[in-house]
Amino acid sequence: MLDSLNEVYLVELDRLRPHEEVDPEHLEELTRQIAADGVLKYAIAVDRRTNTVLDGEHRRNALARLGCRRIPVVYVDYESPDIEVHTWRDGINLTKREVVEAALTGKLFPPKTSRHMVRRSGSPEHIFSIEKRVDVPLEVLRGELELVPLERIRTAMRVDLRDALPVYARFLRAGAVDVPLIVDRKTRVLLDGYEAYQALDLLSVGKAPALMIDVDRVEVRTSEGVTKGDILRAGLGREKLPPRSFALLAERVGLSEPLPLRRLLKRERLTRKALRVYNSTLELLYEGWPTPLVKLSSFSTESRSVWAKLECYNPFSNSVKDRIAWSMIKEAAEAGSLGRVLYEATSTNTGIALASIANVLGLRARLYIPMTIQRVTDVYLKVLGAEVVRVPTSLTVEAIGRVDSEARADGAAHLNQFENDANFKVHLKYTAREIDRQLASLNLRPTCVVGGLGTSGHMSAISVYFKTKYGSSVRIVGVQPAPGEVIPGIRRIESGMKWVHWADFDEVVDVRQHEAVEAAVRVARSEGLLIGLSAGAVVRGFERVAEEKGVYVLVFPDSGYKYAEQFERYLAGSQ
Repeated sequence: MLDSLNEVYLVELDRLRPHEEVDPEHLEELTRQIAADGVLKYAIAVDRRTNTVLDGEHRRNALARLGCRRIPVVYVDYESPDIEVHTWRDGINLTKREVVEAALTGKLFPPKTSRHMVRRSGSPEHIFSIEKRVDVPLEVLRGELELVPLERIRTAMRVDLRDALPVYARFLRAGAVDVPLIVDRKTRVLLDGYEAYQALDLLSVGKAPALMIDVDRVEVRTSEGVTKGDILRAGLGREKLPPRSFALLAERVGLSEPLPLRRLLKRERLTRKALRVYNSTLELLYEGWPTPLVKLSSFSTESRSVWAKLECYNPFSNSVKDRIAWSMIKEAAEAGSLGRVLYEATSTNTGIALASIANVLGLRARLYIPMTIQRVTDVYLKVLGAEVVRVPTSLTVEAIGRVDSEARADGAAHLNQFENDANFKVHLKYTAREIDRQLASLNLRPTCVVGGLGTSGHMSAISVYFKTKYGSSVRIVGVQPAPGEVIPGIRRIESGMKWVHWADFDEVVDVRQHEAVEAAVRVARSEGLLIGLSAGAVVRGFERVAEEKGVYVLVFPDSGYKYAEQFERYLAGSQ
């Protein structure tokens, strides 16, 4: 009956068509009242198909007098039998067709001719009952809608990633952005739309639709003790306010015409990047993306294609962990919490990545390594200048408590890859989207993505992305060590993972270490790629779930060069 009653849209005044004249005295009084309030309290009701104003014409005229460009609208389907038209005047029968004709021809009825009723449950109610309370500031309705470079918008408040993910999912599903950001014109501090901003950043857009306003002309809803001055100082400085510290709008208002994401995406520079020329080793990392996606011919058939995402092409640790190390350090630096020394628990790759980036930035690193990890890790980390601490645990995650307490005692930064949302976000923003775009270049869509579970960051993000965009048509399979087994880089879900519970996995496969090693050897001898043990586990997981048809993507976290000890034992045992 009623189209999206929960949705309110900002619609340009000149797009709407009145069907009756206004009462001058009532309009004068209403204009004064709205101006005194400084807000429009209620949306108006409009037919979506014809843009005929069914109720609220005086409010539309009042806003026009007050210099506004837009008005909040609740759209309805006027053809629905649950909407009835009556009249305030005796002896007149009015039809919906006559209402629409008046709007389209401009031959308007006198004021207070029509009276629209809606039937939601039981007896009919006046249509005003569906016109939501919005309290939109007039300054917002006057604001110009611009496409603003996302990097030029300053944020004053942190965002809980769980609040942003539904907005991200909505944008990704629709392929369009349906809400504006609200930004102070002078400082470019974001005043409203923080979840949308985070979603747009995760989608790698270059520009965002923003209503530019004067913050001095609006009232901002804040938590206790937060002032406008606090908001502007946080926006212009490094230290951000906690999530949900302030908001401008009481209700979300959408764009009447959503903007296609393709219009907002960054235009990539092709020249220097195509020739692989970089201005720094850090740039070599993030401008070197996407990492390659390669077809594994020995695993593919006429009806099944198998693709490997080669994360060993990241330059520092030659692993997927370069992404999270860069992302965690970047976010900590932006928040002003980085410090000069980094402490982290790692099995190998995150430590190498952190130590490498720390060197570039002039920082120091202390890495805590479980006793079960291959000894060559110590050599690599010491070459990079890191301090290495071996801890009496079998799993990296078991050392977090010690790392945390020692970091606090020493005034060091503990980035904590197991809990830091920068881990999940970098894979949602880059890794997952890379896979999608790389396959799309071949007119393919994945049937199944298989990857290992360590922190759970990359596979959880991949799951959220593909399940959001394609639904159940894409299967997501996680791989973990079998009970009692140790495979460097992955662990069992029950050992504690944050993001795996945010995502939808169709299956989780157990793999033994010897199976992972054997699978890595098979790939080396069939494809010429020396992959790591967690990648070998991914191959074995794929073999367990593979069907005869489909498009499979296997995420290979690293290469095999760090695992000489495990390969040496395998070769000795196979002779």
